[in-house]
Amino acid sequence: MIEFPTVLDDLMMAQQPILKRTKEIFGYELLFRGKDALNANISDGEIATSQVLVNLCIGITELESQLRKPFFINMTTDLMLSDAFFPIDPNTVYIEILESQTITPEFFDALKRWRSAGYRFALDDYQFTAEYQALLPWVSIVKIDVLATPPEQYSTEIAELKSRGLILLAEKVEDSAMFELCKNLGFDLFQGYFLQRPELIKGKKIDSATHGAIELVNALQNRDISIDDIADLVTKNPKLSYQLLRILNSPVCGVAKTVVSIKEAVIFLGLVQLKKWALLITMTSSTSQPSSLLKVLLTRGRCCQLLAENSKSASADSAFMVGLMSGIDAVFNVEKSVVLKQIALDKNVLEAIMNQTGELGAYLSQALSFEEQKWDSIQAMSPAERTVLNRAFLDAMLWSEEVMLSIN
Repeated sequence: MIEFPTVLDDLMMAQQPILKRTKEIFGYELLFRGKDALNANISDGEIATSQVLVNLCIGITELESQLRKPFFINMTTDLMLSDAFFPIDPNTVYIEILESQTITPEFFDALKRWRSAGYRFALDDYQFTAEYQALLPWVSIVKIDVLATPPEQYSTEIAELKSRGLILLAEKVEDSAMFELCKNLGFDLFQGYFLQRPELIKGKKIDSATHGAIELVNALQNRDISIDDIADLVTKNPKLSYQLLRILNSPVCGVAKTVVSIKEAVIFLGLVQLKKWALLITMTSSTSQPSSLLKVLLTRGRCCQLLAENSKSASADSAFMVGLMSGIDAVFNVEKSVVLKQIALDKNVLEAIMNQTGELGAYLSQALSFEEQKWDSIQAMSPAERTVLNRAFLDAMLWSEEVMLSIN
């Protein structure tokens, strides 16, 4: 795994991406927690507070320089009120203020100091209550939980926020219908699971283009297939040929080499790597889904793979397949069981995807717990397991960013 600062073991939890109206990734929300069962526990005193901030910012800078996206962070009142130095570019973060924040003159003074230093604020979980309107002139973004605060009931208030020039972020957007409603009401940013959940159409079948891609993937699952046969298959797919050559010369692959033929590229990559990249590229070329969905699945697959590698498992490549394929229904908008029947997957892989059983299913379950913020499940892990999962997920985020740059 990537060598992150040790502070990330205890203080950082990566959350869902935050998306634009185009479903491109705008940024990420991060949670900071201590060792005490994932609850914030900041020591008193300016020295301790300053040290937390310094460590925190080392971690953020490490990620921001590679992800190139702003982060949303929840900051405690103690940290806001302290005079601690915050050693990070204001353009890197949005500091979230909880609506439950106690509004005091001291808090407003701190808010003014941070704003004068260039930092931007988001008001989290806003429910249109009068006592928090005083915060609106000081924030750039207003986050609204659309499950707790149904937006269709507040269209007038939403329009008023828009008229003030505020950016509106819809939280807990669970499906495409809510995404479209929020877009129509004027929301600018979106956070939730709508991207990973398919808009299933009953009776929908896999189209011919997708079926052709799946045939290629199936051929690559054949352990007896020859290098020449694979080279022929790849050559018949111009996009696959082009993408494989790009990947071969990408840092993602690990080794750069100039090749003179598709067959040489196939030999150099090796069958295991070729199967992985072929599946990835056929998924991207056979769907109209946004690239941000593929990035989510890549992160999930890579996280599963890293968890397997940390366990010294011989099934690390299968773990990657399980993570990636676990969202195949969202990619093709077809029921998972329908898609998976078309693909020649090992029984253990199939069971892991469908039921999260066995060794491979355990890796997928851990990755999903992290991705979906299932804190009860994470809390049940040992501190060592949480550290491994945290680092695996953060590593996977950075890796998937590099992959997307390579194949787009």
